[in-house]
Amino acid sequence: MELLFPLLLVFLVGMMFLSVRRQKKATAEAKTMQESLQVGVRVQTTSGVYGTVAGLAEGTVDLEIADGYVSRWNRLAIREVVHADDLADSYPGVGLIGNDAEVEYNGIHDDDDLSGGSDGDDNAISLEKPHEDQDKA
Repeated sequence: MELLFPLLLVFLVGMMFLSVRRQKKATAEAKTMQESLQVGVRVQTTSGVYGTVAGLAEGTVDLEIADGYVSRWNRLAIREVVHADDLADSYPGVGLIGNDAEVEYNGIHDDDDLSGGSDGDDNAISLEKPHEDQDKA
């Protein structure tokens, strides 16, 4: 019974040492990845945004999130480099080639008329607020 407490103490100290070592290794790998970024590489940020590196500065990275839309991020916000094998999972439009592909998002097809015109369609979507709601806003 006298040997149980010292053994338990040695076990806990050993587990803490291994945990800290594993965390330091992961931090060093992330830092190496963030320092080795290059323009044109596709990445994922810690907040889940996917983008392509458009520019690099001392502590920041410019990411092209959509065509023509570039935003500036801290290098520490880059979580991982997205490899070509993972592109189909991270970029929904990667597999669509040409104009013949039919795209549907939340039940709306890409060729649906959303203008709300008066062509007799009862399912037309109107983006205008009703007049009674405009007074409250």
